[in-house]
Amino acid sequence: MPATFSEMGLNFLYPENWDLHKGEEKADEDVGVILDFPSGGFLSIELFDPEQDITSLIEQLTTAFRDEYGETETEELAEDSELRPGVLQAIDFRFYYLDLLVISRLMLIILGNRSYILQFQDESRDFEKNELVVSAILQQIAGAAKP
Repeated sequence: MPATFSEMGLNFLYPENWDLHKGEEKADEDVGVILDFPSGGFLSIELFDPEQDITSLIEQLTTAFRDEYGETETEELAEDSELRPGVLQAIDFRFYYLDLLVISRLMLIILGNRSYILQFQDESRDFEKNELVVSAILQQIAGAAKP
């Protein structure tokens, strides 16, 4: 039986074996959530200030990844409405941690007057499997935004 997330202006089902951790609150509303996968990966969803410059945010994240993990490859992904519905921009970061290739995907979604930054991260060997589940979550989010 899937679990349900229904906060932050979002509503979607996710696997019941994923652990949900709420982030901080601002003005009596949660502004972030992390879903941990059994494989060790995660999906993080945070409300994003639309006034903040996305290019600056990406540069900050790239610097943080490089500072923490050394050499980091980045790749801006082409729009893919089937695999990443509703995603306006997506960037993959690839780096090695403990001899394992890790992929961290940063995605921007705007729904009405709310903007969200999603980060999906997992080891390369589990990334593809969990990408299908994340894609199903994105489909639910994008579908709920349609009139």
